[in-house]
Amino acid sequence: MPQTDTPANATRRDELPLAGRSMELRHFTRAAGDDSQPDAPLATASLVFTTGAAVRRYDWFRERPFIERLVVDESSIRLDRLQRGAPLLNTHNQWSLEAQLGVVENPAIRNGEGTCDVTFSRRPSVAGYVQDVEDRIIRNVSVGYVRHRIEMVPPAEDGGLWEYRVVDWEPMEVSLVPIPADMDSQVRAGGQPSGAEEPEHQVRTFPCEFIEVRSSQSTPAVGSTAAHPTEEGNRSMPDATNAQNGTTAAAPAAAPAASAAPAAAPAVDTRAADISDLCQRHGVSSLAGDMIRNGTTLDAARSAVLDELARRDAAAGGHHNTVVRTVSDETETRMAGLQEALVHRIDPSAQLTDNGRQYRGYSLLELGRDMIERAGGNTRGMTRMEIAERMLQVRSAGMQGTSDFANLLSNVATRRLRAAYEQAGSTYAIWASRAPNAADFKSMDVVQLSGAPDLLQTNEHGEFTYGTLKDAGESYKVVTHGRIVSLTRQAIVNDDLRGFDRLIRAFGDAAARLENRLVYSQLLSNPVMGDGVALFHASHGNLAGAGSVLDNITKLGAGRAAMRKQKGLQGEPLNLAPAFLIVPSDLEQIAYQFTSSNYVPSAPGEVNEFRQGGRTALEPVVEPLLDSDSATAWYLAANSNQVDTVEYCYLDGAEGPVIETKQGFEVDGVAIKCRLDFGAKVIDHRGLRKATGAA
Repeated sequence: MPQTDTPANATRRDELPLAGRSMELRHFTRAAGDDSQPDAPLATASLVFTTGAAVRRYDWFRERPFIERLVVDESSIRLDRLQRGAPLLNTHNQWSLEAQLGVVENPAIRNGEGTCDVTFSRRPSVAGYVQDVEDRIIRNVSVGYVRHRIEMVPPAEDGGLWEYRVVDWEPMEVSLVPIPADMDSQVRAGGQPSGAEEPEHQVRTFPCEFIEVRSSQSTPAVGSTAAHPTEEGNRSMPDATNAQNGTTAAAPAAAPAASAAPAAAPAVDTRAADISDLCQRHGVSSLAGDMIRNGTTLDAARSAVLDELARRDAAAGGHHNTVVRTVSDETETRMAGLQEALVHRIDPSAQLTDNGRQYRGYSLLELGRDMIERAGGNTRGMTRMEIAERMLQVRSAGMQGTSDFANLLSNVATRRLRAAYEQAGSTYAIWASRAPNAADFKSMDVVQLSGAPDLLQTNEHGEFTYGTLKDAGESYKVVTHGRIVSLTRQAIVNDDLRGFDRLIRAFGDAAARLENRLVYSQLLSNPVMGDGVALFHASHGNLAGAGSVLDNITKLGAGRAAMRKQKGLQGEPLNLAPAFLIVPSDLEQIAYQFTSSNYVPSAPGEVNEFRQGGRTALEPVVEPLLDSDSATAWYLAANSNQVDTVEYCYLDGAEGPVIETKQGFEVDGVAIKCRLDFGAKVIDHRGLRKATGAA
């Protein structure tokens, strides 16, 4: 919240009254119908209670003007009172309930602004004010706030104004006012409130912490210090008024030495602050202390700073004050705009910034003409075919780089490919598990460990005996798949971007279909496992033959019971439960019926535990690839977090399909290659079960 105090900053606490700030009234909503009806909607409005703008004010106790700046962020503003319903008042009248016109709601800090909503009361006495607000007669709004912590920053120049940064403050109320509230009108030079003649209406004050910000080597700034307090610096605003009960206590006596302060002290403090700021700005703060103590003038201090900077530059080997770094050059910016324009032509819903908007509507040949001319070429008199040929040869990165047009197509193709790939309807990722990326194309060994051995009883003075873990394993590797097509020079001349987009999206769909096919092939091919037995086999206890037609809930119960009985490598019970019901499209209807929460048992005592929300709920997965093998076979799969089933992985750095482009040699155009590095393998038979669906 507020900054941490350091020995360089002098801190003091004073009592301050509520301060006022003008606000903005917006979005007034009039109640529909008669306001006197209890059920009529309330009138509301939205307010901006701060933007942190600087306001010129006057410090009566230090007798100097200053700039007050409210810090607007969530760590500096205490919104508790506004959040709990602070009052909307009539001209800051905090002494009567009749003066409350409504309530403040929904305070928020957004984009450097503090905003809130207000709701007006339905009382007959408030109706006139609501009408005046609607008629734009009452427009001025003011916020009353308490300042808890202020940083006093000295001026950077002689004769400048101090800046009081309110780093901790609390809005207390919001008021409709004829003239926006002003702190100067609330606190008089003598320290008495404007309503002091009414004892019961003594102004309330709140403790505020003042921090005079300065360098750790500098002398005290204008005002009081702990060692030499002055009358003005030590006096409260107003005089030590009690914040809790409204009573006024006597002001503390001024120190006798205060009146004897030398008249030149403000000038000395200004010089010290200027020297400290100068040294800090140029990174030579270590010089400030000695120059201030020795009475060095500001001009002499500037010369000393320049000498120190020159010495450092010479020691570093030369003048290095200016460093130029290229973040992005004009070519990169232009290529980004061209890419946006091409993607927008293909997909009108794609975002288009000002950079891409200047190229909107460019045909491929117009795009090529721009590339050639920016590279220093001249397209005047060229035919369309010549422009198409030349644009394929433009290289901003030099003779050995890839052509600009090929790079541009590669970026556009990658964006469209990923969109199509992610929208493809693959189902394998629902139940199969993804393995960490493969570092290379070598075979990967997946080791299965048995459960820990049973704990054995050990009698007094008995020895603990060793147990063993058994392991097994499967291996597989990532395989590369891909195809190459080309965007010919004729297609560029014909501006056939739709054909190019269809081709790229087809690549994305094909990649997703390939992954789906490779994963489900592990179920359909029934591969031999590491123990020499097929995945689905009677000896594995995960194959149901006759009588496994999926026609009632008991068949699912039999499959669940079989998975519960699976044992680990050391014969330990695993107590597995199926989580997914994988079926061909012919069994989709019955699969959803058996797993729906709306399933009605055929017998009154029957309970469907496979429904959504059941103790062993099943998620149906419908895959048309299974129909080509069998329209009746169905599968159960456990959650891959509980036991290994089928896992898949990508090559590291190439997750999903990847697009590469190259200027064609055999083909007159740009060759586009789509590559997918992907592998899948069944790891453990215990988490899978197959039912042939035989009668």
